[in-house]
Amino acid sequence: MEYLLKASSLIAIFYFIYKVFLQHDTFFQSNRGFLLLGLISSFIIPLFVIPVYIEYVPTVIENYSLDNAFPTVKNIEEPFNILDYLPIVYLSGILFFFCRFIIQLVSLFRLIFKNKSEKLGVYKFVNVNTEVSPFSFFNWIVYNLNQFTKTELDQIITHEKVHVRQYHSIDILLTQLSCIVLWFNPLIWLYSKDIKQNLEFIADQKAQYKFNCKKSYQTTLLKTSIPSNQMVLSNNFYNSLIKKRIIMLHKSKSKKINLIKYVLVIPLLVLFLMSFNTEEIYRENSVLNSENVNSINQEVTDENDIEKFLIYNNFTDEKLKSFKAELKSKGYDFKLKSIKRKTNNLITTIDFTISKNGIDATYRIASGVPVKTIVIEYSKNKKKFSINTLDFLEDEKRNVNNPDLIEIIIDKNTTISELVNKKRFLKEKYNIIFNFKIFEQNSDGIAIYSYEIGKKGTLHSTTTTSVDNPMIIKYNPKTNSITRQGINKNGDPTYGTVSYLDNQKKFIIKSDYSDKSLESASKRLKEKGITVKFSDVKRNNQGDIISIKVNAKSEYGNVNYNQDSREPIPPIAISYYGNGKRLGLAPFKKDIHKMSKKNKTSVVSESISNTNYKPDIIEKLIRESKGKSIYILDEKKITEKELRSIDEKKISSIKILKGESATKKYGDKGKNGVVEITTKKD
Repeated sequence: MEYLLKASSLIAIFYFIYKVFLQHDTFFQSNRGFLLLGLISSFIIPLFVIPVYIEYVPTVIENYSLDNAFPTVKNIEEPFNILDYLPIVYLSGILFFFCRFIIQLVSLFRLIFKNKSEKLGVYKFVNVNTEVSPFSFFNWIVYNLNQFTKTELDQIITHEKVHVRQYHSIDILLTQLSCIVLWFNPLIWLYSKDIKQNLEFIADQKAQYKFNCKKSYQTTLLKTSIPSNQMVLSNNFYNSLIKKRIIMLHKSKSKKINLIKYVLVIPLLVLFLMSFNTEEIYRENSVLNSENVNSINQEVTDENDIEKFLIYNNFTDEKLKSFKAELKSKGYDFKLKSIKRKTNNLITTIDFTISKNGIDATYRIASGVPVKTIVIEYSKNKKKFSINTLDFLEDEKRNVNNPDLIEIIIDKNTTISELVNKKRFLKEKYNIIFNFKIFEQNSDGIAIYSYEIGKKGTLHSTTTTSVDNPMIIKYNPKTNSITRQGINKNGDPTYGTVSYLDNQKKFIIKSDYSDKSLESASKRLKEKGITVKFSDVKRNNQGDIISIKVNAKSEYGNVNYNQDSREPIPPIAISYYGNGKRLGLAPFKKDIHKMSKKNKTSVVSESISNTNYKPDIIEKLIRESKGKSIYILDEKKITEKELRSIDEKKISSIKILKGESATKKYGDKGKNGVVEITTKKD
């Protein structure tokens, strides 16, 4: 549907330029080219996208929220949405107008071929007995000989020959097909009408030059102005706008300087392309990525035993093809079974298999948010695959030699008493809830069980499995995180997930932030144990940030984010768990955080959008009013941006008006509330 909306918008641009600037000029041939260009380009331009490259560290996006506990797909029942039925309505319209087009085409050919035709040169003349307005269709010229005198018929045929020689029937067919595709857009029907009208202007102009008698030709136009049967897909001599045709015949030739008006469409097209036909493409920072990977397991990499391959959530289809080709060149067979994308074209679901030397592995993960960076490892010595997310591997590294780490191993040797003891210990010492149920036991012990773990409000959805799929659950008190890891029969990890129990918090950096605001943000984040540096900040003439580099550090990690664009940057979220744990930097997209109500693992997010990071007063006012209230400073209306710049030390009083008290004083403008601020007098 986005393509159709873009095509409709382009039609509107060309139609606006034609109606306002061009239709009154006598450049009929140029107008024909302009209108055809508009028609064709409206369907072609939306196919091309201008890439806006943004340097991006793909591992950052994973900090937004938790993935599903296990790499399985959840079927979420979608609520009724009338927009889901728009494709059906659109296709029904396509079918109706296409059938209508075919019926018109058949009727036209029936009229042509059921009557005798005479060929003279490239023209085929068809004399009919029915009352039909003279018309042409490609090289057929159809008329009723009994309706006109010889002079009138000569003028009509001369007119129709112009249509034939200049292939005007192609214009007609293109407009009809365009009307079928964009049938819902009223402008396309008006556009089609003006194309047909301009073709008549061209034929009138050429025919009049030959006879050199305006009065005689206009008389013929008037005689044929009485409506008769017309063929929709043909070039009719008759036109209901006969008055306009006669006016154009009398109009003086336009000055050539007016041709410059055709270029007026160029800035509008450029504006359209830059506004609607751009795509943000996030480019991985190869230097940073290689550092991240090498820091995971340096001792193995040095032995040249492990081959590593990374899949980022910003991989395009083309990138995946080149990724597959790269693997093939190294002896791997990579098969992508399915893939789904969401926000900013980032991958949210992926299912693939990879094999080498008869050894294969399958990986599948589905989530409502972009997937985390996937690391594929192949051990040459052990001849086996290991596929996990990068954050899991990093967490495993932090867990090495951690004396406080608590492990719960669930396999066929696990006893119920062991699980009960772990449950009691976690609850008493760390207030961690660990619930489990045993569904089936046999002589070997536990067979089928379910469990959930976390804190109240952040419990993971209950998972049911069997001891045939052993599980290790680890709780790290230092990072307040839970790692769940599947293991195979040999005790090797098969997959793993990391969940942070702290509520994720975000600071939002916006394009209108001043240097002072950025400095205040750094100070506020410093209190949270996070060191943030902003560099290479560039602004446009309005003072909005269009380019910035952000580096965030804590004792737990280091992340970077770079953006360089001609437009104001989108909001940037600096996210973290606890005191600097699990840092994240990425474009702030609200829909990333929308989780299913059925999914109990969704993270509670606190979104702090604070320009100057003042205590609480200003930001609380803006947050509670949701940006809809009117702000009055010393009896003068101000904007939200101006409100943020107020020095709170100078505020004397704040008065909030709602409901009747607001509308009584400010009228309808106060229906969403009014905030009155009075400053101290010097």
